[in-house]
Amino acid sequence: MRHKLLLLLATILLLVALPSSCCSSAAAEEGVAADDGHIVQSLFRFPASKLGPEFEKLLTLWYDEWLYTTTNETNTNIITPDPSGRQHALLSVSTPAVTLFRRQCYGEVKSSQFTNLYRNFEQRRKEIEFQHMKDPMEEMKMLHTMTKRFFPAFVPPEDGISSDTTIATAHMHKKKSSSTVDTIHANTKLPLDYDSPSRLSFQTKKLSNDVDDENNNDTPIQQWSWRPAGQFSNRGMPNFMQWRVKFYNLMRDEFQNELSKSTPGFKFAFGRPSGMYWYPPGAVREWHSNYLDLGEVTKSQHQLMTGNEHIYASQVWRMYFIRTVRDEEFDGLLRHLGVDTSSNGVDDHSAMHIIPGDDEGITLDVLKKAGARPLTPEEKNRQMNDVFAEEYTNPTINSTLASGDDVPKRSEGDMPLDRNSVWRLPDKNGYVTFFRLPKLLHCIVSEEVHRYSLGFAFSDEEVQAMLRYAGIDFDVTGSTTAQSDQSPGRDEL
Repeated sequence: MRHKLLLLLATILLLVALPSSCCSSAAAEEGVAADDGHIVQSLFRFPASKLGPEFEKLLTLWYDEWLYTTTNETNTNIITPDPSGRQHALLSVSTPAVTLFRRQCYGEVKSSQFTNLYRNFEQRRKEIEFQHMKDPMEEMKMLHTMTKRFFPAFVPPEDGISSDTTIATAHMHKKKSSSTVDTIHANTKLPLDYDSPSRLSFQTKKLSNDVDDENNNDTPIQQWSWRPAGQFSNRGMPNFMQWRVKFYNLMRDEFQNELSKSTPGFKFAFGRPSGMYWYPPGAVREWHSNYLDLGEVTKSQHQLMTGNEHIYASQVWRMYFIRTVRDEEFDGLLRHLGVDTSSNGVDDHSAMHIIPGDDEGITLDVLKKAGARPLTPEEKNRQMNDVFAEEYTNPTINSTLASGDDVPKRSEGDMPLDRNSVWRLPDKNGYVTFFRLPKLLHCIVSEEVHRYSLGFAFSDEEVQAMLRYAGIDFDVTGSTTAQSDQSPGRDEL
């Protein structure tokens, strides 16, 4: 069944995209203006309102037919955590694997062993994902095996002391069944196999407005599935394909026409939604680079998608729209631990962390313009201690992080960019983030909010058109003139 669905999806993408790609080629032959070269910078972030009301219509489709939002008297979209999966979500973030991956998002990557482990993990995930019949036990086995391998790369044993990685991992991430320490779930009995994919899959149902709900067979059901290490992805509903095509076509209607005002003749080629994710407080997406999404496909995916590799190879950009929502019940748990949540708001309580590495499109100027910053000493200390699980005790490491001795004494402007350092791009509710694949190592962390993200895959030409429309300055290779929008400015959210 999964094999047939994926084949159907590939066919629909090609059929729907074909007219746009043909028109795009024709426009090029007719001499329609196009930029020579590719975007130099690898990271942008700005309010989604800069993409105009036509983009808001895409978001409304996502709100109404996917997230099942309601509106208040001011017509504002209200997103609330789905009660069907809330318990699963808030307990899953304290499991050993999720805790390890989350805490690693606050630590620098300075070893090839560390990077290679994550690349291997990413490849194995892809292999399992594209099997015709997913095996939850195989997925769980992979996760637990990689957790043991990651531990010594993350926290090296203390000098002179050999470390059994199995014991060390268990010590860092105790189960909650007998815990009494000050954590969010200190007194919660956590089942020993709670990080099993089969346990962390659940269905949610939209409440019908019909009185006779029992006879309403059209009420959509969504399947939320566990994805290492802690976020949930809505895997679909009965009319999933119809929704996907509706969204795909809506992009090519009013939104495409609006973009053509600043880029005459513009047509979307294969731009598409790439994923929808829900990160409850404490959830994480481990370090990854999406390097397998641009043509370095696994054998099973290659057999399934033969002939479409050029599409994936052209989609070198990802764009994510972010909505963040506070949770009153979770805030109550924080207040019980002495955390003041009265003025916390929704911004900068979740983030994308990035490591510049050898991506030449990431510079200090690019990072600052996008709103990124180095981690604070308090954030670096989350490598060892957070409210979701017990503290890992290593006196040498903990005292160094807590003291802030590694904080640069010079101003940022005087510092060269440490390309192995972690930079935090704090989430802002209602913003979009563009970043280029595949060199940028990145991860996602959510600390106090429910983070909902809508992802897109775009080519360089498509991103140029959107940046130009939004009035965002960018450079292209082979050009000495910065590209920007010439239309009137737009209000921020």
